[in-house]
Parts: sequence; C-alpha cells; structure tokens
Amino acid sequence: MPETTKPRSNLTLRLLTAAATVPLILYSLFLAPKWLFPGMAVTMCVLGAYELFTMIAPQHGVMRAWGVATSLLVCLVVGGVLGPGWIAPSFVLVICGGLLTSLIQVEPMAHAASRSGWSIAGPAYIGGLFGIIVLLFRQAHGGEWCVLAMLYAFWSDTAGYFVGRAFGKHRLYMAVSPNKTIEGSIGGILGALLGSMVAHFWFLPSLGFLPAVLLAIVAAIAGQLGDLCESLIKRSTGVKDSGTLLPGHGGVLDRVDALLFTNAAVYLYVAWQGG
Repeated sequence: MPETTKPRSNLTLRLLTAAATVPLILYSLFLAPKWLFPGMAVTMCVLGAYELFTMIAPQHGVMRAWGVATSLLVCLVVGGVLGPGWIAPSFVLVICGGLLTSLIQVEPMAHAASRSGWSIAGPAYIGGLFGIIVLLFRQAHGGEWCVLAMLYAFWSDTAGYFVGRAFGKHRLYMAVSPNKTIEGSIGGILGALLGSMVAHFWFLPSLGFLPAVLLAIVAAIAGQLGDLCESLIKRSTGVKDSGTLLPGHGGVLDRVDALLFTNAAVYLYVAWQGG
C-alpha cells in the first residue's frame, strides 16, 4: 500500500498490531492443530464480508446477512472444507439467492443494480479469495507458502510506505488513491523481492532464484492492484476505512486487501508447479 502522507502515530499502531498478531499467525501455521489456521482464515472471511456489505448496502440488513453467509459458504467450498458436491448448490444459492435478496428492499432504486451485482461478486471476491488462503495452506509445505504470500503483501506495503514517504513525487492513480506514488510502488516491488530472497535462501529452497524474482514481481503488482481495488470500493461508497477492528490499519479488508491477491498469485504458482 505505497503511500506518502500518514502520521507516524498510525505507523506505531501498525507495528504494535503486527507485534500482537504475527506470533499468533506463525503459531497457527506451524505448531497449532491443523484446524486453527483455516479457522482463523474463515473468521477473517466473515469479518471481511461484513465490512464489504456494510459499505455496499449499509441500510440493507437482509442483504448484509445473506452476503456474509454466502461468502462463508464460498470460502468453505473453495478451501476444500466442503466437498465437491457443494459446488453446484453453492453456485445456485449465491446467484439466485443474492439476486432475490435485492428485491426485498429496492430503495434507493438508483443503486439497486449495483447492489444486485455485489450480491454475487461480493461472495466471489471475499469468500473465493479467503478460500484460496485455506487451499494454499493445505498444499505441501503450505505454511511456508503462506508465509511467502504474507511477506509479499506486508513487506511490499512497508517498503512502499517508506519509499513513497521519502521519494514519492509522481502519483500512481490519483482518481482512486491520491496518496500512492509510482516511487512507492517501485519500493513495494523491491520489498517483495527482499521477501522472496529470504524465502529462497532460508525456508523455501525449493523456490528457485529466478522463479523467486519473477513471482515476487508478479505478486507485488497483484497486491498493489488488490489494494487499489479495495480503495476504489471505499472511495465509491464514501468511507475512509472498511472498519475499525485493527488499530492503525482500519478494518480487516484494509489489512488483507493486498494479501488476498498476493496469496492468489502464490497459489497459482504452486498449482502450476504441481504442488
């Protein structure tokens, strides 16, 4: 999330939040029972879906509840927690049920089509990508791959922050996120490259040097695009943060918007390599 102007106190809150959550995440990935990390991902999926549908349809309680429920369902199906027999019923429920809930409260009519679209896209976006996190964890050496995806997201975010703050002059995408700069974006890619080298030389030697470089670049760009996508949603709905759960970050989506995309990039690489 390359940026140029955020107060230092906000950075302090970010670091304190990270200090409290990183040990728990590492414990859940490597030492805890195998259900803990997927359980945490599913919980974050529910919270993220609630934030998304609160932004999209703040006055539509039925749609919010349905959006959260179907996002959870999609997450469980994509993550492999529910068997293949759930795929077709889930498809029907998300599409037909989502569109039908939009009929319950149609006002304001000017935004009805947008809400109808999000009733389908929301579970695919939140539930699908959180499900990919669970799916990546279930691969061989899944804990290590999940750490790599997090390094791509969070080290890119941190490097982009400092590089953008120090050198940022050229706006990256003014209409969507005025604080992000091209210089910060490049810094974010360098941060992801550093994370990839740590993985290659330390805990993922099976990730070759050249693949590590290429995957870092792709994942960093994907993460920044994921960040911009969430920024677009917030800007279009008139909110600053998706929520207030995480001090210094905002909501769940504010923290994992890039991770959802970097994780997807890592999963596609692992799947392409056959695990």
